[in-house]
Amino acid sequence: MKKLLFILIFIPLCCFSQLNISIDIVERTDTKKEFNNAFNFSVGRYLNDEVIVGITNEDAVADYIKDGYNPVQDSLTISNFQIFAKYYLDRNLFFTIKSPITTSDKNISIYERIRIGGGVNFYYDNENNIDFYISYNTLLSQNENGWRKGELNLGFSTIIPEFMKEKNRSKLVDLLYKNKLYSSFYNWINKPITYGYKESVLGN
Repeated sequence: MKKLLFILIFIPLCCFSQLNISIDIVERTDTKKEFNNAFNFSVGRYLNDEVIVGITNEDAVADYIKDGYNPVQDSLTISNFQIFAKYYLDRNLFFTIKSPITTSDKNISIYERIRIGGGVNFYYDNENNIDFYISYNTLLSQNENGWRKGELNLGFSTIIPEFMKEKNRSKLVDLLYKNKLYSSFYNWINKPITYGYKESVLGN
């Protein structure tokens, strides 16, 4: 619950930009080799038409490895959150990289848990502005046992083009509308992107 609340608090910090919300609902790891329910919630903002950066509540985990003992798979939680970047080659194909924010184990560095991967949007619900995707990612570097710890995910995503409604807009924002610097920023942030966003982010 705390992780979800953190994400929900993070959303307003991006409210002056269009958001991409994605949720992994099914996952299969190379470790367990079975499909399981998931709720990996990600919030990202567009830097341009192709690049999204953001944060996810997905745990970064590692194996407990000790000489003379069998490794305990995915038993160590290195970080409760991860940052990510997603690059869209086109509307159907994307590549990802994600990394823990911190590490709770001094013997395991953040760089050892960086994951890279890619995915495909395979179905579009244009009426509700929802894309369904399948993705796969692995560790950038092998762990001590030589494993890449692959992970398959099935989920959906949506773009939130208008986060602030006219009736809820604060007096502060109304004042900013009269500022020339803000007007320049407003025009830049509302520039349409390729994948269907044609509305104003901050109102109108």
